[in-house]
Amino acid sequence: MRLLFLVLAMSISFLSFSQGRKRHRHVTNAKESIYISWGYNRSAYTKSNIRFQGQGYNFDMQYAKARDQQSSLSSGDYSLKSLSVPQYNFKVGYYYKNKWSIALGIDHMKYYFLDRNEVVVSGNITYKQTSAYIGNHPAYGGALLLSKKITTIKDSFNYENSQGLNYIHAELGLAENIYTVDKKEDFKLMSNVGVGAGCLLSYTSLYYNRVQNPITRSLSGYGLSAFAGLRFEVFKRVYLYTNLSVGFLHKVHEKTSNVDQVAYVTQYFGYSQIEAGLGLFLFKKAKNACDSCPVW
Repeated sequence: MRLLFLVLAMSISFLSFSQGRKRHRHVTNAKESIYISWGYNRSAYTKSNIRFQGQGYNFDMQYAKARDQQSSLSSGDYSLKSLSVPQYNFKVGYYYKNKWSIALGIDHMKYYFLDRNEVVVSGNITYKQTSAYIGNHPAYGGALLLSKKITTIKDSFNYENSQGLNYIHAELGLAENIYTVDKKEDFKLMSNVGVGAGCLLSYTSLYYNRVQNPITRSLSGYGLSAFAGLRFEVFKRVYLYTNLSVGFLHKVHEKTSNVDQVAYVTQYFGYSQIEAGLGLFLFKKAKNACDSCPVW
């Protein structure tokens, strides 16, 4: 709510500043227009195969399931002091030609390995111990696992990106006018479609063999994505938007320990995401008194 008031206050200041001057005919998807947006998301993930490797173990988990973790509205995480705690989306873009833009964005997601996960484990654990287990089966110390079906237990095994699975990416986007409410074009409905590619910045927590590893940070892999959405523009200064995204994330080498230098995870999976938020337009200062723009 405070973010909404902040954006509205900024838009009002822009509008007040323009009073007493000839009104410029801005077009929001014209060349050299800039946009900035902030929103929040919910994400869903496909089943995946995960490889865990470190000193004394090297095994795969097949058909692993996971969920996201968005903050509840009553959590207090949506204040100005903690805007980046929930799953959020930030983007800044520039129209390099009419209708076409390039943008840099961050999709802050969270990935939680499900408790009571029914998976198939294969691989080996070579160190000797009596407490090494990951589910409803006895210790596997010194054993070779050949496609064992198990159900994981969170008290014994847990893997998550609770402080962030961040998809940092560049986008190519296309914005088209769908409907204009009035002749002045102060209220417009636009469509947005695009594709993106970028890297993954992971904050990883692994609980295994009764040991809770400290959260580790790593540039863990890459992602590919596509999106489609709508935005409703108000006075060519602010807008409300919603997007639906789908993509592919590949963790090539995600660190799971700061002590064990060979401990890492590899994983790939698909995801879908719905997001909604607020945005702001910025326009380059006119070079002449006319500042007229064509309408496409």
